[in-house]
Amino acid sequence: MVTDADVLKRWKYIAQESEKLLILIGGPGSGKSKLIRELTFQDGWKICEARELFDDEFLEIPRADRPEKAIFLISAAIHRLNARVVMIDNVEFLFAPILNLNPVQMLKDLSRECPIIVSWRGNLEGNTLYFEHNGDPKYAKFMIEDPNHVVSLD
Repeated sequence: MVTDADVLKRWKYIAQESEKLLILIGGPGSGKSKLIRELTFQDGWKICEARELFDDEFLEIPRADRPEKAIFLISAAIHRLNARVVMIDNVEFLFAPILNLNPVQMLKDLSRECPIIVSWRGNLEGNTLYFEHNGDPKYAKFMIEDPNHVVSLD
């Protein structure tokens, strides 16, 4: 079982990287959200729902322009949190087709300016990160250059 101490140990490694992104991965009920809530005791670590990073203004942007504009709008929302580390729960919202985003690349880009930890429903096989959605364990897949940026709870 992965504990908050395990995540903090891994975070010390991640904090030295240019991309400060840590993905907590597991299936439904694996304890991702619970673990994130336990980490809020860290000074300056704040939790938010992925949906909270978007406002109605985002959906007014033409769909083709959303990937480019998302970085600026989400970055502003993250900075308003005034957190040392932002923990994002329910990241499945980022996969909504209407948003037209590449969630992993966007999170990587954002993590260069603000450290991010996300809860992620899915699994890691080698260097391939899978996102589970609507019962499909391989709904989306992404290559991960450094598996140390992923902590599996399963």
